Amino acid sequence: MSWSWRVLRIKGIDVKIHVTFILILIWAAYYWGATSGRGLRGSVFGMVATLMLFACVTLHEFGHSLVAMRYGARVRDITLLPIGGMARREDIPENPRE
Repeated sequence: MSWSWRVLRIKGIDVKIHVTFILILIWAAYYWGATSGRGLRGSVFGMVATLMLFACVTLHEFGHSLVAMRYGARVRDITLLPIGGMARREDIPENPRE
């Protein structure tokens, strides 16, 4: 996807963050900092909590990708978006179990 930055590569799979992901971090900082009245401490908490959530999303997408690789499929990349993650494959298997 264009508008995405590669942040790391594991087992040949690029992990990218879409530019709109920054909006989620800004929202989390604002929500936990300004609206809760906790200031800077709340802002840091909001951003760290959001990053931890997306770390779990990344692990989830790696689960899909590693199983796909086990069946011989090539995984292009994993992109983190504000709505979650997306693992892109080059082909779709013919067998539904795969």
